[in-house]
Amino acid sequence: MEKARDRARGNVADSFSGQYTEEDVRLPEHKRPSRRRTIRRPTGRARFSSTEKRDLLIASILVVLVGISMMGYPSGIFNAIPRLIFFVSAGFWWYPASTIGIFWVSFMAHEMAHKFVAQRYGQWSEFRMTQQGYILSALAILWSFPIFGTGVVATSRAKSLEEDGKVNLAGPLTNFIIAAGIAIGMLLLVSSVGIPVIDPVTNLILSVLRYGLILNAMLGAFNMIPIQPFDGATVKMWNTTVWAALAVAFAALLLFGFFIVPQF
Repeated sequence: MEKARDRARGNVADSFSGQYTEEDVRLPEHKRPSRRRTIRRPTGRARFSSTEKRDLLIASILVVLVGISMMGYPSGIFNAIPRLIFFVSAGFWWYPASTIGIFWVSFMAHEMAHKFVAQRYGQWSEFRMTQQGYILSALAILWSFPIFGTGVVATSRAKSLEEDGKVNLAGPLTNFIIAAGIAIGMLLLVSSVGIPVIDPVTNLILSVLRYGLILNAMLGAFNMIPIQPFDGATVKMWNTTVWAALAVAFAALLLFGFFIVPQF
């Protein structure tokens, strides 16, 4: 899956790393600038093209459907819909809404972190849907696979290994910040209600938080694998200490989510 996404990322980036800007390509041939002109580089602020906005909307819809499908694991979205209806009819609509929202935020935060850091360095960087993304999304929706493969953030070439390392680090680091924040929130909640937690509403809240913690920790840890095309390979080449520290931190968060939280 990662190799397919990496090839797609390269194909998209190559299509915008040549002699014309995206706006230039839309012009008639006789109105295009000279071929000696190179692509304009962003000034460091966040920029979204109309094509990117469209692809982000499509990706968001697919991610929400995958989030719903996860409620029916392992039977897919068809098993998830009755469960969704049950929670809504029981007055606990906020429970599926929270889990689906966390799923969407986890995906978007990771991808947009790559994009914004790349643009901060003056690189061209945009999110694009890919053919592989549609296929992976369909599989995830039908069989409840937690696949974050709807699209890719393509970027132009970095000026240095440090710049490339920081761009790749941005996604997993964002997931770590989210997971660590959730872990702190869980500890504060448990300390206020005591152990064991017997209130059913508080248990549901803890279930949502645990879901978000494990989801972000697994997504970050998966991307820190030190083999190309994973983010961790570039991060490790740039700074082994940073890579090791974040990998250990993700392991600690997963340990907390899988083994310590259930004791609450």
